[in-house]
Amino acid sequence: MRSFNIKMSENNSEGQFLKLREIFNETILRDVIIFVALYLFILSQSWKNIFLLLFPIVSFGFSFFFRIINTNKFRLFLRIEGAQITYNPLGLEKKHANRLNFSSIFQLILLFWIGAESFYHPQLLDAYGIFFNLAFIFFFTFGFYWVLTDIWKYAKITIELEDENLISLLSLRKFKLVAIINLINFCFINLLNLTFTIFIKNNTILSFNLPGTGIESSLPLRLSIVPFITILVSPTITIVLLFIIYKGLHSISLADLNNSLTGIPSEQRNLIIHNFEKINKKLFRDLNNE
Repeated sequence: MRSFNIKMSENNSEGQFLKLREIFNETILRDVIIFVALYLFILSQSWKNIFLLLFPIVSFGFSFFFRIINTNKFRLFLRIEGAQITYNPLGLEKKHANRLNFSSIFQLILLFWIGAESFYHPQLLDAYGIFFNLAFIFFFTFGFYWVLTDIWKYAKITIELEDENLISLLSLRKFKLVAIINLINFCFINLLNLTFTIFIKNNTILSFNLPGTGIESSLPLRLSIVPFITILVSPTITIVLLFIIYKGLHSISLADLNNSLTGIPSEQRNLIIHNFEKINKKLFRDLNNE
């Protein structure tokens, strides 16, 4: 579990915009440079159809989003001496970013491999097509599945003062629901892809031209409708499940917060409530109505 001392500069607390160099760090730049370099290698193969090239962009886009949050999350909070806060409404963003980045890199490797094979071994492309279809969809869906496999361990909001856990917002029922939906989605898409991939072995549904298609009379890569469904469904379901967790962890009321902070010095208590009003719109409305 990741805990961090609450810190925030005076300028940022007043709502001023962050400079670009304050948002990006070396880790983010490293991820971007590696991804762009590998992507340029693939583009150099002169792909005629870019549909499959969208998959790693989607995975990396999510990875980039989580990386930005992870490196700038501490800016949400004011300094509260003697307190520790764990604010992970989406789980550990660093883990999410690493997992999705791994998924995107592996997809790029597969794309570069199948593109190169279409040039150097076009006569074997028909045999490679089945393995590529299965592996490509697997690693795309696995990245989103992996993000939610252990999110119940880390998705929480807690405040600790003098080794006492004051606030812990967990909903085990929702995490179980998320885990079940996540597993069903991952298994269903990959089983569907396996079924359609075997089916199109002798029944082409869609033809996809690779960079070397036509060399030595090689045929296009045969695809089913599953990739077109997967690129929309898998990320969408992940967004919905993360939203359910986020809303569940921000459902605390002002009354519950006040009860949890009974006995805390008033200055410290006011700072904690001030932090929560910035991340909890419902709590903010309750404060304005008082």
